[in-house]
Amino acid sequence: MRFIIGISLTTIFIIQGLVPNMDICCELEKLPTLMQHYEEHKAYDGDSFIEFLVEDYLSDEEEGHHDDSQDSELPFHGQHQCPHAPLFCTVEQYFALTQVDALEISQYSMYSFSMVSAYAEAPFQPPKV
Repeated sequence: MRFIIGISLTTIFIIQGLVPNMDICCELEKLPTLMQHYEEHKAYDGDSFIEFLVEDYLSDEEEGHHDDSQDSELPFHGQHQCPHAPLFCTVEQYFALTQVDALEISQYSMYSFSMVSAYAEAPFQPPKV
Protein backbone atom coordinates (compact mmCIF):
# COMPACT_ATOMS: atom_id res chain seq x y z
CA MET A 1 0.00 0.00 0.00
CA ARG A 2 2.83 2.40 0.83
CA PHE A 3 4.42 1.56 -2.51
CA ILE A 4 1.26 2.59 -4.43
CA ILE A 5 0.92 5.81 -2.45
CA GLY A 6 4.59 6.59 -3.01
CA ILE A 7 4.33 6.03 -6.76
CA SER A 8 1.14 8.14 -6.92
CA LEU A 9 2.67 11.06 -5.03
CA THR A 10 5.85 10.85 -7.11
CA THR A 11 3.81 10.95 -10.32
CA ILE A 12 1.83 13.97 -9.11
CA PHE A 13 5.06 15.70 -8.05
CA ILE A 14 6.67 15.11 -11.47
CA ILE A 15 3.59 16.32 -13.37
CA GLN A 16 3.35 19.47 -11.27
CA GLY A 17 7.06 20.09 -11.78
CA LEU A 18 6.75 19.81 -15.54
CA VAL A 19 3.63 21.97 -15.78
CA PRO A 20 3.69 24.34 -12.78
CA ASN A 21 0.75 26.52 -13.86
CA MET A 22 -1.62 23.63 -14.49
CA ASP A 23 -4.38 23.38 -11.92
CA ILE A 24 -6.40 20.22 -12.50
CA CYS A 25 -9.22 21.24 -10.15
CA CYS A 26 -10.00 24.37 -12.17
CA GLU A 27 -10.16 22.27 -15.33
CA LEU A 28 -12.39 19.55 -13.84
CA GLU A 29 -15.17 22.10 -13.38
CA LYS A 30 -15.27 22.51 -17.16
CA LEU A 31 -15.95 18.82 -17.99
CA PRO A 32 -19.75 19.26 -18.34
CA THR A 33 -19.10 21.99 -20.93
CA LEU A 34 -16.76 19.61 -22.75
CA MET A 35 -19.45 16.91 -22.89
CA GLN A 36 -22.06 19.41 -24.09
CA HIS A 37 -19.69 20.64 -26.82
CA TYR A 38 -19.02 17.02 -27.82
CA GLU A 39 -22.76 16.37 -28.16
CA GLU A 40 -22.99 19.39 -30.52
CA HIS A 41 -20.11 18.01 -32.62
CA LYS A 42 -21.70 14.58 -32.67
CA ALA A 43 -25.04 15.99 -33.86
CA TYR A 44 -23.41 18.21 -36.49
CA ASP A 45 -20.64 15.95 -37.86
CA GLY A 46 -21.22 12.53 -36.33
CA ASP A 47 -17.70 12.63 -34.85
CA SER A 48 -16.50 10.09 -32.32
CA PHE A 49 -15.08 11.37 -29.04
CA ILE A 50 -11.48 10.85 -30.22
CA GLU A 51 -12.17 12.68 -33.51
CA PHE A 52 -13.77 15.50 -31.52
CA LEU A 53 -10.69 15.82 -29.26
CA VAL A 54 -8.30 15.78 -32.23
CA GLU A 55 -10.37 18.37 -34.11
CA ASP A 56 -10.84 20.70 -31.15
CA TYR A 57 -7.47 20.40 -29.43
CA LEU A 58 -4.87 19.28 -31.98
CA SER A 59 -6.07 20.46 -35.39
CA ASP A 60 -5.77 24.05 -36.60
CA GLU A 61 -8.56 23.66 -39.14
CA GLU A 62 -11.57 25.84 -38.42
CA GLU A 63 -15.02 24.42 -39.01
CA GLY A 64 -18.05 26.63 -39.62
CA HIS A 65 -19.95 25.44 -36.56
CA HIS A 66 -17.34 26.49 -33.99
CA ASP A 67 -18.25 29.14 -31.47
CA ASP A 68 -15.09 30.76 -30.15
CA SER A 69 -16.79 32.08 -27.01
CA GLN A 70 -17.76 28.54 -26.03
CA ASP A 71 -14.31 27.17 -26.88
CA SER A 72 -12.72 29.35 -24.22
CA GLU A 73 -14.91 27.63 -21.60
CA LEU A 74 -13.55 24.17 -22.49
CA PRO A 75 -10.84 22.54 -20.35
CA PHE A 76 -7.29 23.56 -21.31
CA HIS A 77 -8.62 26.21 -23.72
CA GLY A 78 -8.39 29.97 -23.47
CA GLN A 79 -6.32 32.16 -21.22
CA HIS A 80 -6.26 30.65 -17.78
CA GLN A 81 -4.02 31.43 -14.85
CA CYS A 82 -4.31 29.81 -11.46
CA PRO A 83 -2.22 31.62 -8.89
CA HIS A 84 -1.74 28.58 -6.67
CA ALA A 85 2.03 28.50 -7.04
CA PRO A 86 4.02 29.08 -3.85
CA LEU A 87 5.22 32.64 -3.54
CA PHE A 88 7.69 34.06 -1.05
CA CYS A 89 7.82 37.83 -0.57
CA THR A 90 10.13 39.67 1.76
CA VAL A 91 10.08 43.21 3.00
CA GLU A 92 13.08 45.18 1.80
CA GLN A 93 15.26 46.02 4.77
CA TYR A 94 18.64 47.66 4.72
CA PHE A 95 21.13 47.04 7.48
CA ALA A 96 24.82 47.66 7.92
CA LEU A 97 27.36 45.44 9.56
CA THR A 98 30.05 47.04 11.65
CA GLN A 99 33.51 45.58 11.67
CA VAL A 100 34.47 44.05 14.98
CA ASP A 101 38.15 43.64 15.78
CA ALA A 102 38.99 40.25 17.22
CA LEU A 103 40.92 40.30 20.44
CA GLU A 104 43.84 37.92 20.67
CA ILE A 105 43.77 36.03 23.92
CA SER A 106 47.04 34.49 25.03
CA GLN A 107 46.90 31.39 27.15
CA TYR A 108 49.85 30.24 29.17
CA SER A 109 50.27 26.73 30.38
CA MET A 110 52.75 25.20 32.76
CA TYR A 111 52.52 21.86 30.98
CA SER A 112 55.60 20.92 29.00
CA PHE A 113 55.75 17.88 26.73
CA SER A 114 59.03 16.43 25.76
CA MET A 115 59.47 13.17 23.89
CA VAL A 116 62.92 11.83 23.41
CA SER A 117 63.06 8.88 21.10
CA ALA A 118 65.32 7.68 18.35
CA TYR A 119 62.23 6.80 16.32
CA ALA A 120 60.30 10.04 16.88
CA GLU A 121 60.20 11.05 13.22
CA ALA A 122 59.95 7.55 11.73
CA PRO A 123 56.52 6.46 10.45
CA PHE A 124 56.92 2.97 11.97
CA GLN A 125 57.93 2.76 15.61
CA PRO A 126 58.70 -0.29 17.74
CA PRO A 127 55.98 -1.45 20.15
CA LYS A 128 56.01 0.09 23.60
CA VAL A 129 56.34 -2.06 26.67
